[in-house]
Amino acid sequence: MKRAAELDLNLPQDLHFEPDHASLPASTWFGIEVSFTLASPWYSRDDRPFHVLDNPVRKDRVFGVPFMSAASWKGLLRWACRMQAGLSDHLEKHNMKMDGWEDPTWIVHLFGNEKGEDECFQAGALVCYPTWFNKIGFEVINPHSRTRRAGTQPIYYEVVPAGTKGRLRLLYSPLPGEIERDKVTPADFIASFINSIKELLETYGISAKRTAGLGTARIDYEKSKFFFVEGGWMNKFLVESEGARHEEPPREEFKKLLDKSGNPISSLLDENGELKSKTQFKKLQGSKPCTNREFEEFKEWWEKHGKEYRRLLSAKAKNTPSPHTRAMSFQEVMDAVMRRPNTRKGGDQ
Repeated sequence: MKRAAELDLNLPQDLHFEPDHASLPASTWFGIEVSFTLASPWYSRDDRPFHVLDNPVRKDRVFGVPFMSAASWKGLLRWACRMQAGLSDHLEKHNMKMDGWEDPTWIVHLFGNEKGEDECFQAGALVCYPTWFNKIGFEVINPHSRTRRAGTQPIYYEVVPAGTKGRLRLLYSPLPGEIERDKVTPADFIASFINSIKELLETYGISAKRTAGLGTARIDYEKSKFFFVEGGWMNKFLVESEGARHEEPPREEFKKLLDKSGNPISSLLDENGELKSKTQFKKLQGSKPCTNREFEEFKEWWEKHGKEYRRLLSAKAKNTPSPHTRAMSFQEVMDAVMRRPNTRKGGDQ
């Protein structure tokens, strides 16, 4: 057991099992990558019929790496979204039964219909990916006799220990016309969906035996990323939010300081091809292309928006309307969502 706990179980990097959301093909798509650290051990029973332990943790059959399947993520996320939509109140009113419950349209849009649906069956627009862990540990449960109050037979569990890092990766990829058919846009559900992810990881837990406290995690909000396409649904939603970063075209007086490619003119560059410092510009001999104040304002604009402006000019010159993917930290997206008072939470019933 000690030797197994000391091993680092990593997938071969050359296989590229982990998805790359850096280039999304459609303006309606977005990707989420949530980095987290387990605050308590994670357990999911393996389905192998023979094992040296009675309760082995679930592992990949080929590489022996512990993982949480995409199907498990989908089921837990659907449940967490239902809790955001009011399932808890419904259960209290209906003797803890699902009788009469209907998923809001945004949940059906994301996850599809339940199994057994005979009419209007549809797949969800959300794609879940497995999460791979690289550590194995062991826990012991020792049930006590109620009469003698002493342990009877210790039960060993193979687990992923607390402190292990993992990533939740999701891709929202609706088919053409699916948003119009379901009459649901990302702006309708993004607040509830993000809150569901947060509650699932930090409060409910993602493990078997989570009612006993297993499987809770801490989200690294700065390392977690949200990928979206410029000009798409999420770009409009986030850019309109106060404080969200956005492209700013150059002011009219700045255009004389840029060449046709969108780069600063040569007189503003130093010997390394970088924009001169304020001090270097002040010491510039001869006729200057602008005043010192204009240069300071131009330099500030260039450092924030220059590269993006240059990229847009290049794409326009090549006549290539391919979508460009941007990334924001999960914390920035949460802040942007919370600043919008008109964002619907919980969805309709």
